[in-house]
Amino acid sequence: MEEERSRKIAELETASPLESVKLLRELELYDAKSSQEIIDEVYAQFASGENIKEQFLKPVFMSVVDGLLEGTAGGRAARKKGLTASRVLQECEQFSYDGEQKNTTDVNGYTEAKNAKHNDIEYKIALRKWEKSGKKDDPPEYQGSVNENMSQDYRRDNYEDKTAMKNKKKNAVKNANGAKNLEDAYTGKKNITANQNNPDGRRNDPKHRYQAQPDHVVPLKQIHDQFKTNYALDDSDIKRIANIDKNLALTSAEINQSKKERSNKEYIELMDEQGTPLDETTRKKMLDKQKEAEKAVNAEANKTVLKNLTGKGVVDKKAMNAAVEEFKEKNGGRKPTKAEREAIEKNLQKKKTGEIRKTATKEATKQAKDYAVGNLILYIIKPIYYEMSDIFKNGLQEGVGASSGIEAIKIRFGRISKYVTTNAAGFLGDNLWDFVKGFVSSLVEGIISLFVGMLKQILKIIKEGIKIFVQSAKILFGSESINKSPAEKGDAIIKLLGGSIIAIAGVGIEALLNKIGIGEPWSIILSTMLSGIASALFMYLLDKIDLFSVKTEKRRNRIIEIFDERIKDIDEASEKMDDYTIRVLAQQRQEFETISGSIQKGIDEDDVYTIDTGLQKMANFLGVDLGYSTTEEFVEVFDKMGTMEL
Repeated sequence: MEEERSRKIAELETASPLESVKLLRELELYDAKSSQEIIDEVYAQFASGENIKEQFLKPVFMSVVDGLLEGTAGGRAARKKGLTASRVLQECEQFSYDGEQKNTTDVNGYTEAKNAKHNDIEYKIALRKWEKSGKKDDPPEYQGSVNENMSQDYRRDNYEDKTAMKNKKKNAVKNANGAKNLEDAYTGKKNITANQNNPDGRRNDPKHRYQAQPDHVVPLKQIHDQFKTNYALDDSDIKRIANIDKNLALTSAEINQSKKERSNKEYIELMDEQGTPLDETTRKKMLDKQKEAEKAVNAEANKTVLKNLTGKGVVDKKAMNAAVEEFKEKNGGRKPTKAEREAIEKNLQKKKTGEIRKTATKEATKQAKDYAVGNLILYIIKPIYYEMSDIFKNGLQEGVGASSGIEAIKIRFGRISKYVTTNAAGFLGDNLWDFVKGFVSSLVEGIISLFVGMLKQILKIIKEGIKIFVQSAKILFGSESINKSPAEKGDAIIKLLGGSIIAIAGVGIEALLNKIGIGEPWSIILSTMLSGIASALFMYLLDKIDLFSVKTEKRRNRIIEIFDERIKDIDEASEKMDDYTIRVLAQQRQEFETISGSIQKGIDEDDVYTIDTGLQKMANFLGVDLGYSTTEEFVEVFDKMGTMEL
């Protein structure tokens, strides 16, 4: 547009006075583009394929990339530092030396959850690889924090509570009111007897297959594997959790001894594989029992974690006995009184809670440090990315107006260095506050990760709810809120709410995938992809629906912006045109007077040649055709005209 205007102005400088009027009119009408055409262009821009690519296709593609990176150790390590492919690309593309810089971490709820159990994920993946390799060497060690009173190696006798198991059978006998046979919790049949020395004589059972035995519905090993990395629990806690009444089922020795350390579901699948499928009643009862037991185990685990966090946990017997012995040594062999024993127990409870909180703080600090390192990496990468993009777009030298490649490299590295040093103080300030926020968020997320089941989801929702409330308050009343319309604020809050819900859903998707047999890392890869795609789709649909008419408002503002720019351009063009017009007309007037003087001189001196030359110049000046080209022809025309006056 500016080039076309410049071209017309250049034409004006060489135009004749008769042509100048026409060119001036064209320049006045040049910017008179129809309003409807401008509006159509803006609407086309908002509905263009480029807009769809930026709003939907690119976020979906980056979500897939994020998911694939979850399948690599490097990708998971980068995510731990808050460096997902989506974030890196977005911040690098938005970076400019003159723009406002963002130097803080902003991870969603699902990413926080993955970071909180990062060590668990890495351990499970390493363990699975070790199992598949068939190696006989020692299995991989867990790299995260664990309770020092927690055994990482499973030994059944550490977790089997024989007293609880005996009581299960004892209570069943009591409730049978003297009946010989007890009910099998899995088959529903009353065909199991309490003791080997008192069998049902009506049944031939020399191998005691129908002897009643208590079975751990959720096997001890599975409970140990589930909680062995939970630093809020110790061996004695796991033992109590595993032996609650709802996790014990009285069944026949035949089922119990063949089931071993399998879950009920795994046992059913084993029977199917062996060609001896269980009847429908038994299958249903076993699956229902497993579901009920898992729920009860999780509830007991949550109750235990909560007590341990609040200083009301059960003290380990070994630790209590050791503390009592220490008391005796210090007090000449005297046993502690009841009050002194309670004080010892209270102190051990407090110590147990202190260790858990210390571990949680250490893990949160480590995560906050990782975020800070990630921010530092991105802080340096962004200007480098900017320079590389500019080189591909505008050329190494041309992009900075350098005369040589060496000079261009110096200029570009100089800009990077200047940016890094100039913004260092602001970066450190942002990251100090970001470290505090990251620490608090990671600490809360780490504590939430100690819980399991529905309670964990509820706590997660509460945490995200508080986060949404704080961010919504910033949108409504923060420093930048003054520049946002009510519609933009409402749209931002809806997107914030939807994005957070979808992020939480990612945790549920992963849990569901684990439940159907898809383990790490594939469950994390797929859930990351699905969560990211769902988020992109949600944002795209919100944009299409335009619930708060934000798009309409943006289009209107864009049209106003375009018209304001055009008014500014026209004003500037008018000022330029005034200058050009005055200068050109002054030049033309001077030239006209010079030529007129020459012609007048020829008339005064009766010099036909001078008159002819002057008239030829005047014709060229005015851009007209005189109808003759030689002096002889001019004399003939002059004679016919008679008298000439100027």
